[in-house]
Amino acid sequence: MTKSPATQSRGRHARPPSALAVRWNRLIGALRESRRRRLAAAGAVTAAVALVAAAAVLALPGGSGSGPRAAVAAGTAASPSPHEKIETAGDPDEITDAVPYFATKDPDKKVVEHVTDVRRSGAFVRVYTDLGEDDENSKPALDLCKWTTQFLEDGGDDEPRVFVHGKSDDNGSVVLANKQSDKDDCEVPETR
Repeated sequence: MTKSPATQSRGRHARPPSALAVRWNRLIGALRESRRRRLAAAGAVTAAVALVAAAAVLALPGGSGSGPRAAVAAGTAASPSPHEKIETAGDPDEITDAVPYFATKDPDKKVVEHVTDVRRSGAFVRVYTDLGEDDENSKPALDLCKWTTQFLEDGGDDEPRVFVHGKSDDNGSVVLANKQSDKDDCEVPETR
C-alpha cells in the first residue's frame, strides 16, 4: 500500500471535490464544448463553399457537362474494364462485373444465360444458376467454375474459391461445381 494521497475520489464515502476543482472542471468542459462548436461551424462553412464551387463549375458554358455526352453520342466512350468496380446502391456482396466477363468467354451466350446471380460470401464466390440438380459436373457448370476462377485470378485473388449452384426442389441451392483448393479441378465428387 502506498502512502501517497489519492488523486481522485474513490468509493461512495469519499470526500467530495473542492469548490476550486469543481470550477476548474467546468471551465475545461466549457472550453472543450466551445472548441467543438467552432470546428463544426468551420466544417459546415467549408462544405457549403465546396457545393457552391461545384455548382458554379457545372454551370459554366463548355464545362464538364457536355464532354461525356458528346463522347457517348459519337460512340467513342470507353467501355469499362470487366474488373472495374461500379459504385451502386445495391448489395455490397454482389459482383456485378462477373457476368460481362463471362460474356467475353461465351459469345453465343449459351452458358451465361443460366447465371442468375454472382456474389461474394466470405472468402468464397458463389455463382447461382437456373441449372437443375441433375446438371452436376455438366459442361456449363464446369465452365462457369473455371471462368470465375480465372476472373478472380485476373482480379488479383491468389486463392480463388468458387461454388456454382443450381436449383433443387427440396434442398435450396445444390452445388453443381466447386473449387475449394488450388489442386481442385472444379468437379464435384460423387456423393450418392
